[in-house]
Amino acid sequence: MPSTLTLHRVRTLEELEPLYHIGADAWRDDPCFNWFYPGGREHHDDLLVLWRHLLRREFLDPGKFILAAMIRDPQDEDEEEDKPQPCKVVGFAVWERKGSSDAARSWQGTSFSKRLKRFILNFKIAYTFRLATPKRSLSWSRLRQFETEQKAAKASQPANAWYLSLLGVTPKAQGRGVGKKLLQWGIDRSEEEGVPSSLEATKAGLRLYESMGFERIGWVFFDDEKQKHTVMQRTNKLGGWLAG
Repeated sequence: MPSTLTLHRVRTLEELEPLYHIGADAWRDDPCFNWFYPGGREHHDDLLVLWRHLLRREFLDPGKFILAAMIRDPQDEDEEEDKPQPCKVVGFAVWERKGSSDAARSWQGTSFSKRLKRFILNFKIAYTFRLATPKRSLSWSRLRQFETEQKAAKASQPANAWYLSLLGVTPKAQGRGVGKKLLQWGIDRSEEEGVPSSLEATKAGLRLYESMGFERIGWVFFDDEKQKHTVMQRTNKLGGWLAG
């Protein structure tokens, strides 16, 4: 019997917990993260702190949806008691519904509680990475440079679209269709609405994104333009290029 792969929308902060470790493992050797967070490889605890704050910020942002990919492997079942073991979280994606249309606003919603928590989180992030131990791992100047480049790239893309903010899979589950399923969720939403989908791809993700119909349209540079991410967009059956 093959493994069962399912997606689950993260709805509580507690459900984020396993994703911190996946993010730290999946991006451990990423050139961009190692550039603006150079201490992360040496100080693994700092890397976990980074992912904790990063994913909490994504969770509290309006219009963003965090999906956890879960696998139940028959080989993990208890043969003596014939009881299935709990599903393992093996990956995640953060999709954002951009835009100001009625359709976009229906996804974004409004929550004073989330806005307040996001405000408080910003202070915690500033304290953590300026005054607490993890400050040793972060280069603020490099992070600002990358965020400026990324913001410009995002602004050049269609305003009314589905945008893939993050996609990560634990190394142990790579090659099992996890990334493809997480990517397909956003593609399905964009095709249902007739709007494009977009992302910035690392070198490691290019093959997957191109196989799913994304095309290269630009770059996000970092490391004094010695390295780059690829800006990509995907059309759909309803003419998503024109939907912005």
